[in-house]
Amino acid sequence: MKKNVYVIIDGQAGSCGKGKVIGQFALQKKVDAAVTNNMPNAGHTFMDNGKKRIFRNIPVSAVNPNTALFIGPGSIIDMDVLVEEYEANQDILDGREIVVHPLVPLVQQKHIEQEKRQIKTGSTFKGCCPCQTEKMMRSPDAKFFKEYKSIKADPDYYKKLYHYLHTAKKILLEGAQGCDLDMNHSHHYPYTTSRQVCPEQMLADSGIPASYLKEIIMVIRPFPIRISNEIYDGSTIYSGDYGTSPELTWDQINVGAYLGMYPTTVEKEDIETWKDIAPDLTEYTTVTKKKRRIFDLDIDHLKFTVERIRPTSIYLNFFQQLDSEYQNIHGVYNGYGKIYFDKYRKEYLSWLENELGVPITMLGTGPKLEHYINREPYVKILKKEEKAAKTSRNF
Repeated sequence: MKKNVYVIIDGQAGSCGKGKVIGQFALQKKVDAAVTNNMPNAGHTFMDNGKKRIFRNIPVSAVNPNTALFIGPGSIIDMDVLVEEYEANQDILDGREIVVHPLVPLVQQKHIEQEKRQIKTGSTFKGCCPCQTEKMMRSPDAKFFKEYKSIKADPDYYKKLYHYLHTAKKILLEGAQGCDLDMNHSHHYPYTTSRQVCPEQMLADSGIPASYLKEIIMVIRPFPIRISNEIYDGSTIYSGDYGTSPELTWDQINVGAYLGMYPTTVEKEDIETWKDIAPDLTEYTTVTKKKRRIFDLDIDHLKFTVERIRPTSIYLNFFQQLDSEYQNIHGVYNGYGKIYFDKYRKEYLSWLENELGVPITMLGTGPKLEHYINREPYVKILKKEEKAAKTSRNF
């Protein structure tokens, strides 16, 4: 049996830049087919030759014109959102088949209003949970997606998907949200999303047997985020933290990156001196446009997530938040050459890899496709050296 399914998953609470990573993988690895089980409560951004593309239901892999596109039964569609998404990306989607499972439900206004009335623990309030609940209750009032242009609910969903499972070299499962929002396993309940966020659930939601799984790429960031405590009507509610880590300010992040210092060591006088000079790295959510809350890394919490997911490799995005000298840099790191890491960056990467037990193969340095440092050659060198050392010890 082929092992040709790759999973890209967010290892924290979302907003780790999966859209950029997915698009990069789809283009560079020549993905044959891609599957999403997304909902309108999450957006994924890819910078395509200067154009900002936002995907909420359609696979980000659409940026590769040769990738077949599937929307699985774990998805939920808001027709207004889908139409806006399609029209904004019409230049790469027009006339292109997108296969949708027939049991993808449609968000209705009543679902959005129900969330606003009932959820008190943080949400984007896009109606996803009540919509999914209505499907689970087998309500006669549930509505299901039929078609929009070349996007169609197809009774041959499985036949077409399994054709790729049997013949393709690479199939990509695109994750949404993040492991720290998992309803059951994140340790953050009730400050979670309304479903599980893990590779097993992604496979199950797509109808793909687990035996096809080849690799899991986990995307993380040095300083994880949570959504804003401010909600749709301007009032505030508590939406959760990241493990036991303290919440940071964006001034700490900005000045810390500018000075090449870890943000928790930045003093108040440093902030006042440098905050107007340091590059502004402040982020806002794709869907709600609210300022993200940012936290220090709880390494024990991240280690639990890695143990739970068992990724093959890690893509460390937002590396420029550790040192703005690396902002928008592109290159290959193999231990020497044009890319240089000072001892603090080397120590940080070595510490993180040793703590997690997973190789960090990519460092994201900015929003565009080319903004990354490829560490794969360096990781391969280390593996060879480790193997040689083990062999010599055996003799």
